[in-house]
Amino acid sequence: MILGILAIISGSVFFVQFDYNPAIQQMAPVLAAADNLSAAPVSSKKSLIPLLPDQSPLSPPEIFDATTLSDKINGKAELYLSAGFARLSSQRFKDPSAGDAWMEVFVYDMGSAQNAFAVFSAQRREDARTLELGQYAYQTPNALFFVHGHFYVEIVASDISETIIPPMIAIAEAFIAEHPIQIQNIGEKEMFPEAGLIQTSIALVSADAFGYDRYDQIFTATYQLQDSELMAYYSRRKTAREAEELASSYRDFLAAFGGKTVEAFLGIKTGSMIYILDTYEVVFSHGPYVAGVREAADWQSAQKLAMQLFNRIKEVAGE
Repeated sequence: MILGILAIISGSVFFVQFDYNPAIQQMAPVLAAADNLSAAPVSSKKSLIPLLPDQSPLSPPEIFDATTLSDKINGKAELYLSAGFARLSSQRFKDPSAGDAWMEVFVYDMGSAQNAFAVFSAQRREDARTLELGQYAYQTPNALFFVHGHFYVEIVASDISETIIPPMIAIAEAFIAEHPIQIQNIGEKEMFPEAGLIQTSIALVSADAFGYDRYDQIFTATYQLQDSELMAYYSRRKTAREAEELASSYRDFLAAFGGKTVEAFLGIKTGSMIYILDTYEVVFSHGPYVAGVREAADWQSAQKLAMQLFNRIKEVAGE
C-alpha cells in the first residue's frame, strides 16, 4: 500500500512540473540594473530596433545567438531555443516623458511566424490586456508583447508607470513600420470549435507537451463548459499513419503513469478515454491529426468536447 501511494505521488509530481502557469515565466516587474552590460556582445550591424527622435539609448545594440542567449535571459533560454530561436537583438532606452523609468526592447528572431507565436502564447499572463498591435499583442502594467511575422518582441519597463506606456507603444509601432511583412496565417484557431472556447487561451507548445517528449508543435485551447475548465489540443503530422502511431504511444505513456482506460462510447473510432490523476483524458487521431482533451473533471465533459473537436477537424478537412 505504501509503495502504491509513493508511486501515485511520484506520478503526480512528474505531471505537475510540466503544467506550469505561464505567469511564472513572465519577466519580473522591475528589470535588474545594467551591471552586466560589459559582458554583452555589441552588434556592429544596423540595429533592428528603431531609435525615435525623442528617446535616448542607454546601451548599445546587443546581439545574442543560440550559444549566448542564456547570458542574457538565464533560466528562460530553453523556451526560446526549443521553439526555433535564431537571434536576439536588445537595447535599453530612456524617454524624457517617463520620468525615472526606462525600458528595454527585446527582438527575438524565431525563424517563422509559428515559432514566434509559440513563445508569445507560452508566456501570456492571465491578467494581460489584448492590444491591436501587430498580429498578436498584449499589455501588462509594465510591458508590451507582440508578434510581427517571424519576430517576437518584448518591451519591458524598469518600473510600473503610466507614463512609460506611450513611449513603449511608439517603439512598437515604429518597429512594425520599419519591418513590413506579408501576414502569415498561423492557422492555430481554425481547428478549435467556438462553443465554450476561451479565445485568449490558444497556445502552441513547441516541445515536450504535457511531459511527453514526442508531443511537439501541439496547439492547445482552454474551454469553459458549465462550471469547469478543460483543455482541447491538436497537432498536424506528416501522415495519417504517423498521427495514429503517435496517439497510440501517448496512450501508452499515460498508462505507464497509472492511466486507466475507461469504457465509454465516444463516437470516435480511434478514440480512447483515460482516467488519470483524478481527471479524464481523450486521445484520438483522424487523418494527419492527433488530438484530444485533457483535465476534464468528468467523463461527460471530456466526451462532449472530444466530439466537438473531432467534428471540427472533419469539417475543416471537408468531410
